[in-house]
Amino acid sequence: MAITPMAKVLIVSHRSQVGDLLAALQAEGICQILNADEATISKDAPGLTVGRDRPRDVEELLARLERSIGFLKEHALPEKGSLFMPRKIITVRQYDEIISDPQARKVLEEAEQVQAALEKARAEIEHLQGLLDTLRPWLPLQTPVEELTRLRTTISWAGLVPGQHFDAFQEQVTQAGAGIQRVGPAGTREAVIVVAMREQSEPVQKLLRSHEFETVTFEPMTGTVAELIAEHERKLADARGRLEEHRKAATALSANLLTLQVLCDHYRNMLGREQKRDHIPATEQTMILEGWCKVQDYARLEKAVSQFDAASLMKVDPAAGEEPPIEIENHPVVRPFETITRLYGLPVPTSLDPTVFLAPFFAIFFGLCLADVGYGLLLIALLIWASRKVRGNKTVVWLLLMCGVTTAIAGAITGGWFSDATTSLIPAGTGLYKAVNSIRESIMLFDPMTQPMTFFALSLGLGYLQIQFGLFIALIFNLRKKDIVAAVCDQLTWIVMLNCLLGLGLSKAGILPASLARVFGFALIFPAFGILFFSERNMPIGGRLGMGAFNLFSTVFFGGDILSYVRLMALGMVGAGFGMAVNVLVKLVSGAPYVGWLLGALVFVGGHVFNLGLSMLGAFVHSLRLQFVEFFPKFFQGGGQAFTPLRNDYRYVFIE
Repeated sequence: MAITPMAKVLIVSHRSQVGDLLAALQAEGICQILNADEATISKDAPGLTVGRDRPRDVEELLARLERSIGFLKEHALPEKGSLFMPRKIITVRQYDEIISDPQARKVLEEAEQVQAALEKARAEIEHLQGLLDTLRPWLPLQTPVEELTRLRTTISWAGLVPGQHFDAFQEQVTQAGAGIQRVGPAGTREAVIVVAMREQSEPVQKLLRSHEFETVTFEPMTGTVAELIAEHERKLADARGRLEEHRKAATALSANLLTLQVLCDHYRNMLGREQKRDHIPATEQTMILEGWCKVQDYARLEKAVSQFDAASLMKVDPAAGEEPPIEIENHPVVRPFETITRLYGLPVPTSLDPTVFLAPFFAIFFGLCLADVGYGLLLIALLIWASRKVRGNKTVVWLLLMCGVTTAIAGAITGGWFSDATTSLIPAGTGLYKAVNSIRESIMLFDPMTQPMTFFALSLGLGYLQIQFGLFIALIFNLRKKDIVAAVCDQLTWIVMLNCLLGLGLSKAGILPASLARVFGFALIFPAFGILFFSERNMPIGGRLGMGAFNLFSTVFFGGDILSYVRLMALGMVGAGFGMAVNVLVKLVSGAPYVGWLLGALVFVGGHVFNLGLSMLGAFVHSLRLQFVEFFPKFFQGGGQAFTPLRNDYRYVFIE
């Protein structure tokens, strides 16, 4: 439940061993290596050099592997479970066998050859289809196409003209002393042959250009158009056959997809090491790795480095003003809620980890926004099933699972069982109706639809509690830092101020004895005085009083923060209202003859699943907002740099 302590480390290694050392550190995944631009040693010893050479051979190989993997995936047979297990599960032994197999690279070469052949066949098919589209309008032409260019005293042009202007075009060509022959239609155009004496070719060509004449050339083809079409159709059939053969070859080769995926993950990790190596400060013979590791992992790091006789490890003090990277660790029950903290941003080193504090509030708020036993149980069942299917990080699954529990509890308190399904869909007066609703009413504390002010008060009470809790966290944190002035002037004054205002309001409303109103009113003087004179302590007296007056006015902002929690009631009642509408539709369609029961079941399942999804989205977003906007500013400061150790990253496989 705290920020993990970090140790600054310095590893010095001979150049001959630094590659293997980085591989060992990457396998351990416990040490963050700083680049030369970040390392303090580069500033203290400006004579150090940095390679900065790109490992182009590894980059090119990785790009080839990615292309081939994408190609084979297109032709691979579908696999079951790909949604929940996108990465294939293999053992360490399988992984080592693949990366050490000299034949593995041949799979890549075969995949590239098949891909190239397939692309060539596709290009050939496209070319032949284009030629056939060009030739078909000329099918009525009986003259061999090569004869059109062998005229001695005349010159001919084969081409296409817009069909809507053909008559005008024909008339003008004839007036120009040329002949024209219509061959056949080509969509919205007409295929024609224009013939003119050679001495008249120039004016005829100008006429052709003015009428959007599109010249068609048959070179280097020979024979009649019918013969050419038959020949190209045979070629097209052959090309399609080859294409199908290449597709089958690609499908067969996709059985080796795992080999390429393992190689891709292997070389991606190698690329990470090489890129890190090329940005490490170095001398002529040594390389200096400066970085961070968790204090608890220092012994493991020491053991890993000790395997190399030309490398040494030592702890060093951080430079003045240097902040360590941040990692947070929490109890397994709280750990799923780290997702919320990381979405906001990790704490700075001088702050604290808010995860353990936000966890119960987020779960309760989420539950109140849904507040339905049926939805909670359905969510729990789905997530338990998903947890057995999902491989790798299940943090979000466990987070939502806990929120499903609070949803069911909140639903039991407010009487929501698929909204009002127990009262509206079960026939009244039956034994089932009495049994189900007796259980529902025995555990229900209030009905939001008939007692909305109870839900309203509950939402405001939770908001007031969380804001007070945030101020108390900051108070205790400052006391532990022995910053007594900040604890008293920045937190204690507001705690007293808000509680006095609450007591004054409750006294005026008659909830507390009216005689206490005077006591609370008098007590307000002291925190107001503290806020006015001491909330801004680093300014001249004029600025201090001005900002103090503004801060005192900011009491209304606390009221606005508390009112923001009314969204819990709003979302809970909107979800319940939508569910009631679904149940009304179920009753309407259930009356249909013969298929009414089926239609009712479909509407019930579809409507409530849709409502659950929509309500979950609203519950997550608004519960998140209450933490980020109302709760965190009271005690938490984000913006810490995440701890990013050099570690193996597997995109395609999951190694057991």
